Amino acid sequence: MALPEVEETSHYRFHVPVFKVRGRTFLGMGRDQTTAVFCISEQQADRAAAAEPGACEAVRRQDARKSFLGLQVVLGSVPAERVRSLVEEAWRTQAPAKLAAARDRDRPASAGH
Repeated sequence: MALPEVEETSHYRFHVPVFKVRGRTFLGMGRDQTTAVFCISEQQADRAAAAEPGACEAVRRQDARKSFLGLQVVLGSVPAERVRSLVEEAWRTQAPAKLAAARDRDRPASAGH
């Protein structure tokens, strides 16, 4: 919620927290809330899943479209700093470029991404 223009809603079907930036989902909690799906690029998700196979998995819809959803992470299996990094990455992936650029301008030089 510390990122600009974040809105917390509830998934219409599973009733778990979903986080959006300007109407675009960037993070959704798993049904038991021990996992989360970060809406990052498919390439980034595949790399993360290969690097951390027990903790991360690239997930796709199981319907006819087989469309890519994001990176599912077992939250207790990765350090808190990694989770924070994924939240930022997912927010940046879904946020409009001008909003991300404004965040960068407003951050102290030492803050980094």
